[in-house]
Amino acid sequence: MNIKQLAQKYEKAKHGLMKHSSLQITDNREVIADGCRKIISCDDNIVIIDGAQARVTITGDSLKLRNWGTDGVTISGKVKSVEFDENVKGGSYV
Repeated sequence: MNIKQLAQKYEKAKHGLMKHSSLQITDNREVIADGCRKIISCDDNIVIIDGAQARVTITGDSLKLRNWGTDGVTISGKVKSVEFDENVKGGSYV
C-alpha cells in the first residue's frame, strides 16, 4: 500500500466517524458550528456550511469566520436567521 492509498483510507475512515454536528448559538452574536465538513459560501451577509446531516445557512450583518479548522468554525456578527436544509448531506443532494 502506498502513501496515497493510506491517506485515502484515513480520510474515508475519518469521514465515517463524523456522523453528527452541533450548533451553539449565543444570543444573536455568535454561532459555533462543531462538525462542520465544508464552508460552501461566506460573505458579510450569509454563511453556508455543510454539517454531518444537513446544510446550514446563517444570515445576518457583518458576519465573520473565526477559529476555523478541521473540527468546526465560529461565526460572529449580528445573526438574523439560521436555516437547515436536510435535503443536502455531506455536500451532495440526496
